[in-house]
Amino acid sequence: MATSFDVFSGLVRELYAGVMETPPWERFLQGMRCEADATVALIMLSPPQSAAVNLLRVVGGHPAVNSAYREQLFALEPFLNLPEGHVTTLHRFVGARELELNEYYNRFMRPWGVGFVLGADVRTEAGYTARLRVCRGLDSRDFDTAACELVGTLLAHLRQAVELFDRVHRLQVGEIELADVLDQLDVASFLLDASGRVGQPNRSAVALFARADGVRLRDGRLLLGTDAAQRRLEQILAGARDAQGSEQEQGRRLPEVIMVPRGNGSLSLVVGVRLLRSPADLRAEHAPVAAVYVSRPEAGRTVSAELVRELLGVTRAEAALAARLACGATIDEAASDLGIARATARTQLYSIFRKTGLHRQSELVSLIAETSARLPQA
Repeated sequence: MATSFDVFSGLVRELYAGVMETPPWERFLQGMRCEADATVALIMLSPPQSAAVNLLRVVGGHPAVNSAYREQLFALEPFLNLPEGHVTTLHRFVGARELELNEYYNRFMRPWGVGFVLGADVRTEAGYTARLRVCRGLDSRDFDTAACELVGTLLAHLRQAVELFDRVHRLQVGEIELADVLDQLDVASFLLDASGRVGQPNRSAVALFARADGVRLRDGRLLLGTDAAQRRLEQILAGARDAQGSEQEQGRRLPEVIMVPRGNGSLSLVVGVRLLRSPADLRAEHAPVAAVYVSRPEAGRTVSAELVRELLGVTRAEAALAARLACGATIDEAASDLGIARATARTQLYSIFRKTGLHRQSELVSLIAETSARLPQA
């Protein structure tokens, strides 16, 4: 079996593309089965410090056999725990004579129609073990040197592909978990490109847009309920277009906060806009430049005044005012809730600014939201 450069390049391409496939590595395993003249090709992944198989992808095998192998028979197989990065065959690893007497080989592999197996194991820096196997039938022949060399040239790529698969999987799990948490908290989340076009809204965001109460969509773009709020949003997005990966963008830690007043006596929406970090040269025209989080105070979002007092080092009265502002109230709404005059509330707000070195109400709300979100909640 001689492998051309085009065939090898195709296998490498499908190996990396398989990281994003569902199920993973379908086309790569089909290619391996064809090129190795095999009946079955498979990849098994085991997590760090575990002998369990948490992913088994098989092309050419029978579903019932695959399930039984993963759930019951994997631990009994003689062709396991190969030296890292070493390509070998079942007959060489176990020994031809010993294999003929092996119970697993005779009770399971032969009845499954498996006579010959070629394989190799690799381990990633994170500790995952990836096992690549190709199998031939009973009436076939053992794998030759050329087949071993083909698998050997793919091992470095297999190791790298599994590392990428692990990272992508963790990102996907984190994204799903974050979306679920935000939905449970009734916090709308979505992405914006530089033109204000919305992408990847969670369920709460879809419901928010349907209500069109302070936030709505027009031709797929985000519109805030007041001219002042919309102008501020456009300024932030313009800054994202112009930042080009500069120190200004990299140093921006706190999200920008836009308060969006609503009618009918409802408390203002709190719209947090965080610029996404990305090398500017890699951003496509419609790539996301900002993540947006919108919370409704009536959804139960609260901030402890005592926590604010400890965070900012302000008086109890000032902390009570700051806590209400952080929950989405305007200065007038907060004054009314606290039973104080608007002038008193503004005096307290200016005092908070002097003590914290802040200059705007949105900076205060950002600081409280960002800091309190990182603290364990009782």
